[in-house]
Amino acid sequence: MILKSFIVEKNIKLLDPYFATLIYGENIGLKDDLKKLIKEKYNAFEKIILNQDEIIKDDKILNEQVNNTSLFEEKKIIIINEASEKIKNILIPVLENHKEDLKIFLFCQNLDKKSSLRSYFEKNKMTGTIPCYQDTDRTLSDYVRFKLRDYDGLNQDLINLLVGNSGFDRKTVSQEVDKIKNLFLNQKIDNKKLIALLNNKYNIDFNSLRDSCFSGEKEILNRNLGNITLQNEDIYFYLNNLHSRLKKLLDLRIEYEKYKDINVAMENIKPKIFWKDKPIFYKQVKKWNLRKIEDGKKMLSDAEILIKTRLNSYNEIIIKDLLIKLYLKASSTS
Repeated sequence: MILKSFIVEKNIKLLDPYFATLIYGENIGLKDDLKKLIKEKYNAFEKIILNQDEIIKDDKILNEQVNNTSLFEEKKIIIINEASEKIKNILIPVLENHKEDLKIFLFCQNLDKKSSLRSYFEKNKMTGTIPCYQDTDRTLSDYVRFKLRDYDGLNQDLINLLVGNSGFDRKTVSQEVDKIKNLFLNQKIDNKKLIALLNNKYNIDFNSLRDSCFSGEKEILNRNLGNITLQNEDIYFYLNNLHSRLKKLLDLRIEYEKYKDINVAMENIKPKIFWKDKPIFYKQVKKWNLRKIEDGKKMLSDAEILIKTRLNSYNEIIIKDLLIKLYLKASSTS
Protein backbone atom coordinates (compact mmCIF):
# COMPACT_ATOMS: atom_id res chain seq x y z
CA MET A 1 0.00 0.00 0.00
CA ILE A 2 1.36 3.42 -0.99
CA LEU A 3 0.94 6.17 1.60
CA LYS A 4 1.36 9.94 1.14
CA SER A 5 4.16 11.27 3.34
CA PHE A 6 2.42 14.57 4.18
CA ILE A 7 -0.70 12.68 5.32
CA VAL A 8 1.30 10.26 7.48
CA GLU A 9 3.16 13.20 9.04
CA LYS A 10 -0.14 14.61 10.21
CA ASN A 11 -1.42 11.25 11.48
CA ILE A 12 1.27 8.68 12.26
CA LYS A 13 -1.46 6.29 13.45
CA LEU A 14 -2.05 5.48 9.79
CA LEU A 15 0.89 3.08 10.07
CA ASP A 16 -0.86 0.95 12.70
CA PRO A 17 -2.46 -1.54 10.25
CA TYR A 18 0.84 -2.47 8.64
CA PHE A 19 3.24 -5.12 9.86
CA ALA A 20 6.14 -3.49 8.00
CA THR A 21 6.67 -0.10 6.36
CA LEU A 22 9.21 0.88 3.70
CA ILE A 23 10.28 4.54 3.79
CA TYR A 24 12.47 5.52 0.83
CA GLY A 25 13.63 8.51 -1.19
CA GLU A 26 16.15 11.34 -1.40
CA ASN A 27 14.55 13.60 1.21
CA ILE A 28 16.78 12.88 4.21
CA GLY A 29 15.06 15.47 6.40
CA LEU A 30 11.60 14.03 5.78
CA LYS A 31 12.82 10.51 6.54
CA ASP A 32 14.39 11.74 9.78
CA ASP A 33 11.12 13.46 10.76
CA LEU A 34 9.15 10.27 10.08
CA LYS A 35 11.66 8.22 12.07
CA LYS A 36 11.27 10.58 15.01
CA LEU A 37 7.46 10.35 14.83
CA ILE A 38 7.65 6.55 14.68
CA LYS A 39 9.84 6.39 17.78
CA GLU A 40 7.49 8.72 19.64
CA LYS A 41 4.39 6.84 18.48
CA TYR A 42 5.77 3.47 19.56
CA ASN A 43 7.51 4.78 22.65
CA ALA A 44 6.26 1.92 24.82
CA PHE A 45 7.66 -0.69 22.42
CA GLU A 46 11.11 -2.25 22.73
CA LYS A 47 13.24 -0.68 19.98
CA ILE A 48 15.84 -2.59 17.98
CA ILE A 49 18.00 -0.57 15.57
CA LEU A 50 19.88 -2.46 12.84
CA ASN A 51 21.84 -1.52 9.72
CA GLN A 52 21.57 -3.55 6.56
CA ASP A 53 25.29 -4.41 6.69
CA GLU A 54 24.82 -6.07 10.09
CA ILE A 55 21.98 -8.21 8.73
CA ILE A 56 23.88 -9.26 5.61
CA LYS A 57 27.00 -10.06 7.63
CA ASP A 58 24.96 -12.26 9.99
CA ASP A 59 21.78 -13.46 8.25
CA LYS A 60 20.49 -14.93 11.52
CA ILE A 61 20.43 -11.66 13.44
CA LEU A 62 17.10 -10.47 12.01
CA ASN A 63 15.30 -13.73 12.76
CA GLU A 64 16.75 -13.76 16.25
CA GLN A 65 15.47 -10.24 16.95
CA VAL A 66 12.07 -11.06 15.47
CA ASN A 67 11.63 -14.22 17.55
CA ASN A 68 13.30 -13.16 20.81
CA THR A 69 10.82 -12.38 23.58
CA SER A 70 11.50 -9.23 25.57
CA LEU A 71 11.64 -9.45 29.34
CA PHE A 72 10.39 -5.88 29.74
CA GLU A 73 8.04 -4.91 26.89
CA GLU A 74 5.34 -7.02 25.28
CA LYS A 75 5.75 -5.38 21.87
CA LYS A 76 8.73 -4.55 19.70
CA ILE A 77 9.69 -2.41 16.70
CA ILE A 78 12.69 -3.09 14.49
CA ILE A 79 14.17 -0.19 12.52
CA ILE A 80 16.50 -1.14 9.66
CA ASN A 81 18.66 1.69 8.33
CA GLU A 82 20.41 1.97 4.95
CA ALA A 83 18.27 -0.84 3.50
CA SER A 84 18.33 -1.78 -0.19
CA GLU A 85 17.60 -4.63 -2.61
CA LYS A 86 20.42 -6.63 -1.02
CA ILE A 87 18.30 -7.37 2.03
CA LYS A 88 15.25 -8.66 0.18
CA ASN A 89 15.98 -12.41 0.33
CA ILE A 90 16.58 -12.25 4.08
CA LEU A 91 13.63 -9.94 4.78
CA ILE A 92 10.81 -11.47 2.71
CA PRO A 93 10.58 -14.77 4.70
CA VAL A 94 10.23 -12.67 7.87
CA LEU A 95 7.46 -10.56 6.35
CA GLU A 96 5.55 -13.65 5.20
CA ASN A 97 5.10 -14.66 8.86
CA HIS A 98 3.93 -11.43 10.41
CA LYS A 99 3.48 -11.18 14.17
CA GLU A 100 0.92 -9.09 16.02
CA ASP A 101 3.40 -7.82 18.61
CA LEU A 102 6.04 -6.66 16.12
CA LYS A 103 6.45 -3.85 13.59
CA ILE A 104 9.32 -3.40 11.14
CA PHE A 105 10.40 -0.12 9.52
CA LEU A 106 12.91 0.04 6.67
CA PHE A 107 14.66 3.29 5.73
CA CYS A 108 16.16 3.31 2.25
CA GLN A 109 17.81 5.64 -0.21
CA ASN A 110 15.98 6.18 -3.47
CA LEU A 111 14.41 3.07 -5.06
CA ASP A 112 13.43 3.15 -8.73
CA LYS A 113 10.21 1.73 -10.17
CA LYS A 114 11.95 -1.51 -11.11
CA SER A 115 12.90 -2.24 -7.50
CA SER A 116 11.50 -5.63 -6.46
CA LEU A 117 11.67 -4.62 -2.79
CA ARG A 118 9.58 -1.51 -3.45
CA SER A 119 7.15 -3.55 -5.59
CA TYR A 120 6.65 -6.10 -2.81
CA PHE A 121 5.82 -3.44 -0.22
CA GLU A 122 3.48 -1.57 -2.58
CA LYS A 123 1.44 -4.66 -3.52
CA ASN A 124 1.23 -6.44 -0.16
CA LYS A 125 -1.79 -5.55 1.99
CA MET A 126 0.17 -6.00 5.21
CA THR A 127 2.98 -3.61 4.24
CA GLY A 128 3.06 0.15 3.73
CA THR A 129 5.26 2.26 1.46
CA ILE A 130 6.07 5.95 1.94
CA PRO A 131 7.97 7.70 -0.88
CA CYS A 132 9.91 10.72 0.41
CA TYR A 133 10.27 13.12 -2.50
CA GLN A 134 12.22 16.37 -2.32
CA ASP A 135 10.35 19.33 -0.89
CA THR A 136 9.28 22.38 -2.86
CA ASP A 137 9.43 25.96 -1.62
CA ARG A 138 5.72 25.68 -0.84
CA THR A 139 5.96 22.49 1.23
CA LEU A 140 8.95 23.86 3.13
CA SER A 141 7.14 27.14 3.79
CA ASP A 142 4.21 25.17 5.21
CA TYR A 143 6.67 23.11 7.25
CA VAL A 144 8.27 26.21 8.82
CA ARG A 145 4.88 27.78 9.47
CA PHE A 146 3.72 24.63 11.27
CA LYS A 147 6.92 24.20 13.32
CA LEU A 148 6.86 27.85 14.45
CA ARG A 149 3.10 28.23 14.68
CA ASP A 150 3.26 29.36 18.33
CA TYR A 151 5.86 32.09 17.68
CA ASP A 152 5.09 35.79 17.33
CA GLY A 153 6.87 37.80 14.64
CA LEU A 154 7.07 35.12 11.97
CA ASN A 155 6.15 36.46 8.53
CA GLN A 156 6.44 35.30 4.93
CA ASP A 157 9.61 37.29 4.25
CA LEU A 158 11.40 35.54 7.12
CA ILE A 159 10.03 32.18 5.98
CA ASN A 160 11.33 32.83 2.45
CA LEU A 161 14.75 33.75 3.83
CA LEU A 162 14.86 30.63 5.99
CA VAL A 163 13.84 28.33 3.12
CA GLY A 164 16.13 30.04 0.60
CA ASN A 165 19.17 29.85 2.91
CA SER A 166 18.57 26.12 3.38
CA GLY A 167 19.05 25.33 -0.30
CA PHE A 168 15.43 24.10 -0.18
CA ASP A 169 16.46 21.17 2.00
CA ARG A 170 14.22 20.04 4.86
CA LYS A 171 16.96 18.72 7.13
CA THR A 172 18.74 22.05 7.01
CA VAL A 173 15.45 23.89 7.60
CA SER A 174 14.75 21.66 10.59
CA GLN A 175 18.19 22.43 12.07
CA GLU A 176 17.60 26.17 11.58
CA VAL A 177 14.16 25.90 13.22
CA ASP A 178 15.81 24.25 16.24
CA LYS A 179 18.29 27.15 16.43
CA ILE A 180 15.40 29.62 16.35
CA LYS A 181 13.63 27.82 19.17
CA ASN A 182 16.81 27.85 21.26
CA LEU A 183 17.41 31.55 20.56
CA PHE A 184 13.86 32.81 21.16
CA LEU A 185 12.80 30.99 24.30
CA ASN A 186 10.03 33.53 24.90
CA GLN A 187 8.50 32.56 21.51
CA LYS A 188 8.85 36.12 20.21
CA ILE A 189 11.04 36.40 17.11
CA ASP A 190 13.35 39.41 16.80
CA ASN A 191 13.74 40.03 13.06
CA LYS A 192 17.24 41.50 13.27
CA LYS A 193 18.58 38.65 15.39
CA LEU A 194 16.94 36.06 13.15
CA ILE A 195 18.39 37.56 9.96
CA ALA A 196 21.84 37.61 11.57
CA LEU A 197 21.40 33.96 12.54
CA LEU A 198 20.33 32.87 9.06
CA ASN A 199 23.07 34.84 7.29
CA ASN A 200 25.95 33.55 9.39
CA LYS A 201 29.39 33.53 7.81
CA TYR A 202 29.66 29.74 7.75
CA ASN A 203 26.69 29.44 5.38
CA ILE A 204 28.04 32.17 3.09
CA ASP A 205 31.58 30.74 3.03
CA PHE A 206 30.36 27.23 2.32
CA ASN A 207 28.18 28.38 -0.58
CA SER A 208 31.28 29.86 -2.18
CA LEU A 209 33.17 26.63 -1.54
CA ARG A 210 30.31 24.59 -3.04
CA ASP A 211 30.14 26.74 -6.17
CA SER A 212 33.86 26.53 -6.88
CA CYS A 213 33.66 22.76 -6.38
CA PHE A 214 30.76 22.17 -8.80
CA SER A 215 32.21 24.64 -11.32
CA GLY A 216 35.56 22.85 -11.42
CA GLU A 217 37.51 25.97 -10.42
CA LYS A 218 40.69 24.56 -8.93
CA GLU A 219 42.41 27.74 -7.74
CA ILE A 220 39.30 29.16 -6.08
CA LEU A 221 38.50 25.78 -4.47
CA ASN A 222 42.03 25.46 -3.05
CA ARG A 223 41.88 28.99 -1.66
CA ASN A 224 38.46 28.42 -0.11
CA LEU A 225 39.44 25.06 1.39
CA GLY A 226 42.42 26.69 3.03
CA ASN A 227 40.42 29.56 4.50
CA ILE A 228 37.21 27.92 5.72
CA THR A 229 36.65 26.24 9.09
CA LEU A 230 33.95 23.60 8.88
CA GLN A 231 31.81 23.42 12.02
CA ASN A 232 31.07 19.93 13.33
CA GLU A 233 27.56 20.87 14.45
CA ASP A 234 26.77 22.01 10.89
CA ILE A 235 27.98 18.84 9.20
CA TYR A 236 24.53 17.88 7.92
CA PHE A 237 24.01 21.41 6.62
CA TYR A 238 27.08 20.89 4.41
CA LEU A 239 25.84 17.50 3.18
CA ASN A 240 22.34 18.78 2.50
CA ASN A 241 23.66 21.91 0.81
CA LEU A 242 25.65 19.75 -1.64
CA HIS A 243 22.75 17.35 -2.10
CA SER A 244 20.40 20.23 -2.84
CA ARG A 245 22.74 21.61 -5.49
CA LEU A 246 23.01 18.20 -7.19
CA LYS A 247 19.21 17.88 -7.17
CA LYS A 248 18.87 21.32 -8.75
CA LEU A 249 21.47 20.45 -11.39
CA LEU A 250 19.61 17.21 -12.11
CA ASP A 251 16.32 19.05 -12.67
CA LEU A 252 18.10 21.63 -14.80
CA ARG A 253 19.97 19.04 -16.86
CA ILE A 254 16.78 17.07 -17.58
CA GLU A 255 15.13 20.22 -18.94
CA TYR A 256 18.28 21.13 -20.86
CA GLU A 257 18.32 17.67 -22.50
CA LYS A 258 14.74 18.27 -23.67
CA TYR A 259 15.10 21.74 -25.16
CA LYS A 260 18.87 22.18 -25.69
CA ASP A 261 18.43 25.71 -24.39
CA ILE A 262 19.76 26.56 -20.94
CA ASN A 263 17.62 29.69 -20.62
CA VAL A 264 14.43 27.73 -21.32
CA ALA A 265 15.55 25.07 -18.84
CA MET A 266 16.07 27.69 -16.12
CA GLU A 267 12.61 29.11 -16.71
CA ASN A 268 10.95 25.68 -16.57
CA ILE A 269 12.29 24.28 -13.30
CA LYS A 270 10.71 24.96 -9.91
CA PRO A 271 11.47 26.56 -7.59
CA LYS A 272 12.82 29.28 -9.85
CA ILE A 273 16.52 30.09 -9.92
CA PHE A 274 17.18 33.60 -8.61
CA TRP A 275 18.49 35.91 -11.35
CA LYS A 276 21.75 36.55 -9.50
CA ASP A 277 22.43 32.78 -9.34
CA LYS A 278 21.83 32.08 -13.05
CA PRO A 279 25.45 32.63 -14.21
CA ILE A 280 26.83 30.03 -11.78
CA PHE A 281 24.12 27.50 -12.70
CA TYR A 282 24.84 28.12 -16.39
CA LYS A 283 28.49 27.25 -15.78
CA GLN A 284 27.75 24.20 -13.63
CA VAL A 285 25.12 22.55 -15.82
CA LYS A 286 27.67 22.54 -18.65
CA LYS A 287 30.04 20.60 -16.37
CA TRP A 288 27.53 18.08 -15.02
CA ASN A 289 25.78 15.60 -17.31
CA LEU A 290 23.29 13.02 -16.03
CA ARG A 291 25.94 10.35 -15.52
CA LYS A 292 28.16 12.67 -13.50
CA ILE A 293 25.19 13.70 -11.34
CA GLU A 294 24.45 10.06 -10.51
CA ASP A 295 28.13 9.55 -9.63
CA GLY A 296 27.98 12.66 -7.44
CA LYS A 297 24.92 11.35 -5.59
CA LYS A 298 26.80 8.11 -4.86
CA MET A 299 29.74 10.12 -3.48
CA LEU A 300 27.37 12.02 -1.17
CA SER A 301 25.74 8.81 0.02
CA ASP A 302 29.13 7.23 0.78
CA ALA A 303 30.23 10.34 2.69
CA GLU A 304 27.06 10.36 4.78
CA ILE A 305 27.56 6.71 5.73
CA LEU A 306 31.15 7.48 6.79
CA ILE A 307 29.98 10.41 8.92
CA LYS A 308 27.44 8.20 10.66
CA THR A 309 29.98 5.45 11.38
CA ARG A 310 33.13 7.45 12.25
CA LEU A 311 34.01 9.62 15.22
CA ASN A 312 33.03 13.30 14.95
CA SER A 313 36.68 14.33 14.65
CA TYR A 314 36.75 12.91 11.11
CA ASN A 315 33.79 14.94 9.82
CA GLU A 316 35.76 17.90 8.47
CA ILE A 317 38.18 15.55 6.67
CA ILE A 318 35.28 13.62 5.12
CA ILE A 319 33.56 16.76 3.83
CA LYS A 320 36.76 18.24 2.39
CA ASP A 321 37.59 14.93 0.73
CA LEU A 322 34.07 14.86 -0.71
CA LEU A 323 34.46 18.38 -2.12
CA ILE A 324 37.72 17.41 -3.83
CA LYS A 325 36.09 14.30 -5.33
CA LEU A 326 33.18 16.38 -6.64
CA TYR A 327 35.63 18.91 -8.09
CA LEU A 328 37.50 16.11 -9.88
CA LYS A 329 34.23 14.76 -11.25
CA ALA A 330 33.20 18.25 -12.44
CA SER A 331 36.58 18.64 -14.16
CA SER A 332 36.57 15.20 -15.81
CA THR A 333 35.44 14.54 -19.37
CA SER A 334 33.14 11.64 -18.48
